[in-house]
Amino acid sequence: MKTQIRRAAVIGAVAALVLTGCGRGTDAEEGDVPGVTSEPCPEAIDDSKGCIYLGTVSDFTGVFSPVGIPMTAGAQAFWDNVNQNGGIGDYEVDTTTHVRDSGYDTTRHAQLFREIRDDVLAIAHSLGTAHTNGILEDAREDDIVVLPASLGSNWLFEDGVVHVGTSYCAEAMNVVDFAVDQLGATSVGVVHFPGDYGDDAAVGAAIAAEARDIEIFDYTTGPGGVDEQTAVISGILRDQPDVVLIATSAVETAAVVGATAQQGFRGAFIGSLPSWSGALLGTPAAPALEAMFMHASSIGAWDADTPGHDELRAYAEANDVEPNDWFGVGWAGGHAMKALLEKAIADDKLTRSGLVETLGSLTGVDSMGMLPADDGNYAGDSNERAPRTTFINRVDPDSATGLTESVPAFTGPTVADYEFTSACYSQR
Repeated sequence: MKTQIRRAAVIGAVAALVLTGCGRGTDAEEGDVPGVTSEPCPEAIDDSKGCIYLGTVSDFTGVFSPVGIPMTAGAQAFWDNVNQNGGIGDYEVDTTTHVRDSGYDTTRHAQLFREIRDDVLAIAHSLGTAHTNGILEDAREDDIVVLPASLGSNWLFEDGVVHVGTSYCAEAMNVVDFAVDQLGATSVGVVHFPGDYGDDAAVGAAIAAEARDIEIFDYTTGPGGVDEQTAVISGILRDQPDVVLIATSAVETAAVVGATAQQGFRGAFIGSLPSWSGALLGTPAAPALEAMFMHASSIGAWDADTPGHDELRAYAEANDVEPNDWFGVGWAGGHAMKALLEKAIADDKLTRSGLVETLGSLTGVDSMGMLPADDGNYAGDSNERAPRTTFINRVDPDSATGLTESVPAFTGPTVADYEFTSACYSQR
């Protein structure tokens, strides 16, 4: 297991770790700070260093398992790389002992958080907006900082939350502005899940559509393939929007793009960050995706030209890790938690309450270019905290993961002028 998780960071090993319950309990009870011990980590590189335990509650068996598995593996690989390069101060960081699989179930997510809450300093990965919302009250009660694996705009209004990346809402505004300014769109459609993720994107798109005075069509849908997307497919074929934003998982992306293209639709599709998986290039929808689909993100694809991506690719090559953009997203997010821990140690505040206090004073994160340039400000007000940059990827079967950057990071006029006063999805 040491070889699988610490050295190779094989994606499948993450699921195996969770499902078999591998790992030992923390030694945090030996000290005064939960999740921090003077004893070395279970898989320590340097036995003279203490250990900081960070928790993970993700999805390895549910609808977003194609995201949760590689994203968790990427985060673990990030900390393995940190530990191999000396750790943080007098500590190495363990992100493999307290890992749990929610199956993307909100009730189970909360139960699993309660299982590990006494044994970790912070939560370094909590997948799902509603799922993370469900643990925030308990986390605040214990002064536990949480990093959501989610881009809900609500995180801008929550203390003790390490938000990473441009929100679904801001991203959708940029997608609509791009559609108007670069593709000449006079109408857009939005295919989205109901709830925190999909509605956040739908509201952002609606705000931009109103600002740009274009027509918008709303298609709310649930999980599933072509048979479950017949109403959406019919709606797109009927309304013929120039551009369709997709805020679902990759399964629905393949179904909607593939089926509408087969029936003669010739518009463009742009997917929110969670809507893509490289595995889609192995489906019958691949030709349609290559011809019609683009992908919005605020974190660069695998081949992005940044020092951080150079480091990621070097680690992957040395450890036989197959390129995966979600692995890269997990790795990139680690920079924010690393910056927080480093500042807390430097300020002699490596406690739960100290971490909360330190987060409120953090004005930037050195992510080696991986995160948006306007990300990492947790000290300002909610509107000042909001990252607003997006870039657009195109589908490229010849690239390492199927995506290549097409449009460099930009901030559209709608989100540039928008003032965030509440979570976008709450306005629906």
